[in-house]
Amino acid sequence: MNVTTNTVSNTPVIIIQDPGAKATNAQLRVIGHAVKENQLERFDENAWKNMTKGQAAEIITKLYANHGELPASQAQKTKLGDLIRRGFLKGLKRETYQNLTSSQAKRMIYKGLQNETANRTVEGYEPREPLAPRAPMTERQSERLTQLVNDGFLSRFNYGFFRKMTHEQASKYIRLGKWRQANNQRVEPEVQPAA
Repeated sequence: MNVTTNTVSNTPVIIIQDPGAKATNAQLRVIGHAVKENQLERFDENAWKNMTKGQAAEIITKLYANHGELPASQAQKTKLGDLIRRGFLKGLKRETYQNLTSSQAKRMIYKGLQNETANRTVEGYEPREPLAPRAPMTERQSERLTQLVNDGFLSRFNYGFFRKMTHEQASKYIRLGKWRQANNQRVEPEVQPAA
């Protein structure tokens, strides 16, 4: 693939070698991600399977022209989070993490994987001690669960169960509550029996 610059509009013009060949996996990933982000209509199975490099390049060029760069995929964000947790990348501000583009995430993941291969952690990284089996939930988890219940994304817990909840159980409930919050799915309010 060769890239030249259009002298009229300053936009990159991509020259595809063998444009009639089957679209590459990388091209299909970019287009598939755009479909998931509702930036493109879903393709019928025949068009998807028979897409050529030239067709894919044209679609991607139009996509960038209409929508700018694609946001980072959930898979990229998950991989970044893993590399950060294990100390191979520095942490990110929440706003930066949420607004990452696909190419930014790709560069960061590449750097993190280089650090992992060299077993090089970021300055100041201290690995967490593994939790003991059945470790109790942390104060932070307790506060987060309470907030999710108060906001209506989790049902109220039995007091005895809540006090004895393990770290692992709390993590599962927090993930469920965060998923409901992201999808704006509140739980039905509990009805108190008449006295």
